[in-house]
Amino acid sequence: MNAFYVSDHYLPAATPAADLAARRSAGTHAAFALPLMRPAMRLLDCGCGTGSITLGLAERVRPGGAIGIDLDAAPLVQANEKAAERGLNAAFLQAQVYELPFGAAEFDGVFAHALFEHLSHPLQALRELRRVMKPGAFIALRSTDWGGHVLEPWDDGVAAALDACREMQTGRGCDLHAGRKLGTWLRAAGFHHVTPSASYEVGASAPLMAGELVAQLETQGYADEASGLRDWAAKPGALFAQPWFEAVGWKPWM
Repeated sequence: MNAFYVSDHYLPAATPAADLAARRSAGTHAAFALPLMRPAMRLLDCGCGTGSITLGLAERVRPGGAIGIDLDAAPLVQANEKAAERGLNAAFLQAQVYELPFGAAEFDGVFAHALFEHLSHPLQALRELRRVMKPGAFIALRSTDWGGHVLEPWDDGVAAALDACREMQTGRGCDLHAGRKLGTWLRAAGFHHVTPSASYEVGASAPLMAGELVAQLETQGYADEASGLRDWAAKPGALFAQPWFEAVGWKPWM
């Protein structure tokens, strides 16, 4: 299947969603976690997709490295090629976050972006991640939350489109408020010194940001709502801001 994996769900490649994912970098989407990283660390990036963030993490911890895992193998081939081209100690493997192909206490840090909102069993995933982390290792998570999208200008068409998006995401089993729950999940999974934070991603291009939702709406049969959102995105000065929550925790030493 020609798709890239976003946790439990697939999205077609060559879509606005794929374009947005390819634009992500460690500097733009893992900034909250970068101060935790040191040279020679070994990192695990879960739900890495195209690997655009993972490569930046590997750069950050030279001469250490990073392993990116994803359920879909298709984007991992190109990710491995890019790592080799840049001379980075990075590898990309097909793997399931609930059953990792690693031994106990292998990683100094774990990172996951846009993953936990799609997982059906977040605590199970966190316990498995904790297993492969060294004592004292950090975990850094970032997920969106549908409780605070900001679109300007606002009209009935935008409201209808967002309602349809919420219905669509819920039907897929997504947790629309996963972002605000990250800290709670980390504590429940046995991590300590958990620190939450939040930020907004403001789209430099409203058509690009909205295009991801438009494509999904059309695929799921919400043609009218997709059309309304597309018309909104074409308005001069249209603004699309998406809320993201972050949480950092630590595996106890004992």
